[in-house]
Formats: sequence, C-alpha cells, structure tokens
Amino acid sequence: MKDEAVDPEHASLLVAIGRALGSDGPYLEVEGEPGDALHLGTRSLLPVGTRRVVLGGAVDPATGRVAWVEQLTGEPDGDGHVPVSIDLHFAWEGRRQGQVEVPTYNPYFGCDVGFMGWYGGALVVIYREKHRTLAVRLSPPATALEVAVLGDTWALDEDTVYFVSHHPGLIEGRLLPSLARALPLPIPRPPGAVQFWRHAPGTLALAPYLPFGRGDTRDSYRARLEAARGSARLVPLPPRGARALPGPPERLWKRLEELLAETAPPLLGVDVLVGAVAAPFWRDETPLATGYTSGSQARWSSPRYLPVYWYRLLREDGRAAEAEAWLHWLERVARMDGVDPAPWTRDAPPEEVTAWTALRYLRTRARVLARTCRTGRLPERESCHLFSGPRRTRELEEDAFQPPGFREVLRQLVARGPRSLSD
Repeated sequence: MKDEAVDPEHASLLVAIGRALGSDGPYLEVEGEPGDALHLGTRSLLPVGTRRVVLGGAVDPATGRVAWVEQLTGEPDGDGHVPVSIDLHFAWEGRRQGQVEVPTYNPYFGCDVGFMGWYGGALVVIYREKHRTLAVRLSPPATALEVAVLGDTWALDEDTVYFVSHHPGLIEGRLLPSLARALPLPIPRPPGAVQFWRHAPGTLALAPYLPFGRGDTRDSYRARLEAARGSARLVPLPPRGARALPGPPERLWKRLEELLAETAPPLLGVDVLVGAVAAPFWRDETPLATGYTSGSQARWSSPRYLPVYWYRLLREDGRAAEAEAWLHWLERVARMDGVDPAPWTRDAPPEEVTAWTALRYLRTRARVLARTCRTGRLPERESCHLFSGPRRTRELEEDAFQPPGFREVLRQLVARGPRSLSD
C-alpha cells in the first residue's frame, strides 16, 4: 500500500512479516489500479489490476511467529470476472510455513479482520465476511480449522469474546482459544441495534445505536452517539476462571426443577421451559464447524415460544382449565422473588452459578411468554417461524437430546400441523 495509507501499527506488522520470511525489509503490498462500480464488493472496492493487501495480522513476541490475512486480487478474465482470494498465511524461522483459505461465503465480497491473536501454539482470527462474523481457530503449521459463528456486535474481555445473541435478552460468549461456549448472560438491553464494548476489565457496556436522523450532520450524529455511550448500561462479567459452562446438562435440568418447585409447575412445565427457553445454558445450537458456515436454522426457528403454542393447543382442545393453569404458572415464574439480578458474579460452584443464571433468564422470558399467551402478539422485533419449515420441525422431532416433556409437547403440536406465530 502507499506510505500515506499505512498507519504505524500496520507498518510494524509488515516489518514483522518480512522478518519472519527472512527479509531485511517489510513485506511488500501491491496497489492495483482503481476499479469501478462493476467490481464493488460489500466490504471494499476491488481494483482492476493485481493487488495484494494485508488485512490484519498477529505476532507472537515469544517465538517470532507471524500470521496474517492477505487478500489477493488478480486481473479480470475475458468475461470481466475478477479473481479474488483471501488466505491466512503463517511464517517463522525465515520462511513461509503454510497458508489456508479463510472461510467465507465468497472471497469477492471481502472480509474485515477484527482480531488476531496467538495463544501458545493456537491462533485465533475473528472477522466479518458477507453474511456472518466468524471466529477461526487453528494450530499452525497444521491447517485444520475450527469455525464458530458469533454475533455481529462483539467485544473482547481477557480470553473471552462476548457477543449479542440472537436469543432476546442474552449475551453469549466463546472462550479463547478453545472456542468453547461461555456462560450466557441475561442482560436487558435497549431495543434495536446496540453499541457494545469493553468498558473496563471485567465490565461490558451497552447503549443504543441510534439511527441517522433526517436533520443530522456528521458531527451532530457523532455527538448523539457519544451521549448515548455516556449513559450506557454497565454489565459486570463473571470472574475469568468462572466463565466456562459446566456439565452434564442433566444436572442443570434437575437443579432448575428444584429451583422452580416453589412455583408449583404443571405437568411437563419444567421440561418445556428447560428445552425451549434455557437451551443456551446447556447445549450448543451452533456447534463448531470445519469450514464455512452461514449459521443454523435455529436462529430463525427457535422453539423459544413452544410454551405459547402449547397454551393455544390446550385452549383449542377445550381444555380451558389446563390452559389457564399453564398461563398462571408462567406468571408465577415471572414473579419469583429472591432471584439475583447478576448471579454470575456470585462466589459459588460453577453448576450453581449456571443454574441461577438460567433461572434469571427464565424469569425474564416467562413474563414475555405469558403476555404473548394473553395477547396473541409477539414482542416488537421478535419473530417465530418454528413450524414454517418441515426440515426444521423434523430436526426438532428427531432430537433425542431434549427433556422428555419437551419432546412430548412437540410431538402433540406437530401432529396438529400448527401455523407459526409469524406466518
């Protein structure tokens, strides 16, 4: 790249790459000729000619190992197609040790590297491609990848990446470098898009991400964003050593059953809530992949509203007393006393912390479920397409790793062919 376009940090990275490759000078990037709108990808304007640019990198100061993400753009072919590749390279001891393609929907659309870091022999890269924000883990020079889907709004604290979940009112996380799931945190957040950042070690901050107003200038809009940040909600995080999810899940199911006993649950009630709402605390809905993944159907067809479908079926079957008992139970869960607003900060065994954190989330969502039962309307910005696709419904039916009561309720619902709430 041209000198004036290179900041000091990027210049240092290029020097480190050159040194790792055995060169006395910095690694050379190649600037192509400017392109036009026909070559406009979603993340950058691709040039017409050959171009090589380093999108990000990481240096291990203890060993001198360097890794970097490089985008290479070639000359267009006879049909005007511009060849583009995005690869992760690694080098040390004076030579290139290998490279691997960065998983993307299509490299033509580019990617933005948000983080790269060495953890001993492991390397982690977090980046945004056309559809998703992904985290990749590998152990160079081996090229086998593990890929995790994150949320597009994320922040790092210590060795954990936290991100806004697709589950309403949850912050999820992945531990680095393993990419194992961290304890989800039930955090009421502003409606719509959020600003989300590390406020201080062990503390995150959330604030509304305001839309650009009709009368805004660039300066006035920035001032409004800064004002929103000034009144951000601060979120304490679990201690660094208490962020992993314990197992096995059956213990969590049993403990939640004990904690909910005071609410006098109806038949199948606890199993349905545990499977439909508390699933993020005991199972990975987007397990690690070995290549590009665009996410799971669970994002769009989560069973989180299964309790509402069950309430409706009871009413349709003329079982009014059972339906009302179900609704009143959800309201009792929503009114539970003595539920710590931030149980993940407790000094308690990990399994107990997970159970109380899950209970906190159940209490919050039970209020939403009860209101939806009464009104028949989903909250603003929420949707449910649970029964809109036969493939997803079949996956849920065949999922033996759900509590028995959840499976029984789902079986009865599927037999009736219900319409999804958002259809």
